[in-house]
Amino acid sequence: MASPQKTKGKSYENAKANFLTEIFSEKFIRVPTSGAFLGGKNYDRRFDMTQGQVMAFKGDIIPPDDWKFFNCECKFYKDFKFHLLFNESKVLDSWIEETLSTANENDLNLIFMKFNNIGEYIAFQSKEKFRVTKHLKYKKGWYFTSHESFWNDFNVNRIRERCKGIDIEN
Repeated sequence: MASPQKTKGKSYENAKANFLTEIFSEKFIRVPTSGAFLGGKNYDRRFDMTQGQVMAFKGDIIPPDDWKFFNCECKFYKDFKFHLLFNESKVLDSWIEETLSTANENDLNLIFMKFNNIGEYIAFQSKEKFRVTKHLKYKKGWYFTSHESFWNDFNVNRIRERCKGIDIEN
């Protein structure tokens, strides 16, 4: 039987896949064996796999087939120490490292986060130039923002075009 934490994580991954399916009107699904199949010391596995196989095991969400540059992690935790964002959050640092360890060179990397009785947040790289009303600039070129601030028409279009490899202007 799966631990309560694993069940909680899987349900959040499924919820985010369903959310993305609704927002983009294209099918997203949870990676069935979510859990570092291609990350960290397993990075070299990708060299013996097809592009489709790599996409199916990268991150926590499998995007539609034509989304070649999408990579995301989903984290659902009891709590988060927000005050550490002003200095150094080892937890967020580990999530960034995990996300980047499975990423291909030109991927758009996102971290979806949910905390009990607090809310949902997104971390993204500043190079993506998303438009958000409120954010905190974190180290290593990452921004941290609320779920509500992130999801707007500009960002939805930018994500779609960026992940499909369509060049768009800032």
